[in-house]
Amino acid sequence: MLHKIFNNILNFVLPNSCISCQTVITGDEKYLCPECYQKLEPYSDIHPWQEGRITDGTIDNSISAFWFREGQPIQPLLHAMKYSKMKGIGVMLGGELGKIIASKGNERFSYVIPIPLHKAKYRDRTYNQSEYIAKGVSQILNSETINDGVIRTRFTRTQTKLSKSERKENVSGAFEVNLKHAEKICGKNIILIDDVITTGATILECASAIKKASTGKVWICSAAYAELKINVV
Repeated sequence: MLHKIFNNILNFVLPNSCISCQTVITGDEKYLCPECYQKLEPYSDIHPWQEGRITDGTIDNSISAFWFREGQPIQPLLHAMKYSKMKGIGVMLGGELGKIIASKGNERFSYVIPIPLHKAKYRDRTYNQSEYIAKGVSQILNSETINDGVIRTRFTRTQTKLSKSERKENVSGAFEVNLKHAEKICGKNIILIDDVITTGATILECASAIKKASTGKVWICSAAYAELKINVV
């Protein structure tokens, strides 16, 4: 009760505003006003590399919740999550992603694992935004999140300005299953989470490392999908 009263007072003094258009939000909505939320474009396509990577056994499915479009509300939303440490955005987006995953059938997933940051990058940024998306997914699917299920074995350059082939080379062999969880995830269905997928190079390399641990099915999922030509946040 006191928490709700405090929030009401805070919202009166510092009104909650839409991250995209800065309109004051007066309802129960968070981060985006209703108009901007309606502008989020669901991603209902098939990832361009999906069929080949299902065929070769790297993954069993891949899903993104929204398109990443420059100038659309998804861009400032992801930017605020990543650089302003608005972790609640990750949980919200993860919740939306979790609903989509749940709608795909009766598949049960034991664990949700976020794509890890290298320790050096984690120290610089202080948190991994994908962990909060994973948390939102887990809440919907009643699965367990393992934030350190996969570790980076080496530091990699940012993928933002690299070509498709350069991205693949950049992350080759960069992941391995954390040995303390190897037995735990053996034979279990896993969801791998990233904030934005473009060519899929990073998350596919991570999925390949997980498959080597004799897991069950592996789905790779993201809050958004961006075409390579887009300069993602």
